[in-house]
Amino acid sequence: MGWARRGAAGAAVALVALALAGAIWQALATRIDHRNFPPPGRLVDVGGYRLHINCAGAGRPTVIFEAGALAISSTAGWVQPLIARHTRVCSYDRAGLGWSEPGPEPRDALHIVRELHTLLRNADETPPFVLAGASSGGLLVRVYADQYPQDVAGLALVDSSHPDQDARFERLLGKRSFLQDHLFVLAPVLARLGVIRFLVRFTDIGRQIDELPPRQAGEVKAFSADTSTLSAGDAERARWAETCAQARAARPLGDLPLLVISAGGTSPASIRLKAFLEMHRELATLSSRGSHRIIAGADHISLGTNRVYAAQVADAVVALVEIARAATHSSRG
Repeated sequence: MGWARRGAAGAAVALVALALAGAIWQALATRIDHRNFPPPGRLVDVGGYRLHINCAGAGRPTVIFEAGALAISSTAGWVQPLIARHTRVCSYDRAGLGWSEPGPEPRDALHIVRELHTLLRNADETPPFVLAGASSGGLLVRVYADQYPQDVAGLALVDSSHPDQDARFERLLGKRSFLQDHLFVLAPVLARLGVIRFLVRFTDIGRQIDELPPRQAGEVKAFSADTSTLSAGDAERARWAETCAQARAARPLGDLPLLVISAGGTSPASIRLKAFLEMHRELATLSSRGSHRIIAGADHISLGTNRVYAAQVADAVVALVEIARAATHSSRG
């Protein structure tokens, strides 16, 4: 028993030492990251706090990227320059994410899209906009189109979330996992101990991020392990039910040009993939001018990080821009 107690005490001391070392590594690395990665765009005041926006190219309509949960503007590292050859395109960071300063709660879709509307106005970015929402960002652009329909010329939903997906997956797959319910709450705590930084740098997650252009890959890795970004993501996740309800309540899109892009995955027989594809086909019916495109072989992350898949996304969005451009000219005529 004495040996067991001493062994347990030794293990506890080792864990405390490991946690302390991780916390020190996290603090020092965060300071270095902030020095090494200044904002590539500009910070714009939206009412007492500033959001980061990064724009390139010229032409109308302007494409506005809305990233998914925990994702920052740099995740558009491949797609944005390709689209900028054809029209103006902007990516931005929601409040608390990336280079943007924290914003007031609640962090549900209605508050987020109002911030985006203010950001675009204060940044002198003029409509019409083609909104491209990736993952959970797809819910946000649907709410934006509902709140500011006069500003929106088209909508692209890139492997978008569906407002009913949680209930459907629970029915299809059974009980939700512990990580599904608690990952966003645990992430800021794990980040302070350096665990998230380790995962981002030394696992398959990091290898996928490394497929981005080098500068953007470094930025995504840095902010993926940043406690402020993870806390902001947790605040958004805390209002996930409200965001889904707001997207569900959004009006149909009429004849607004709509493109739904799905990652075709590497396991076509996957129950989860089949369910997502079915939900994406539903999303395409939100507009009488909706279309659905599947990018074979891509998964949810590589759709943006892999150069080949990202080029296919960019081509599809550019085609949507041309449709929206023609529709805008026709309405004016």
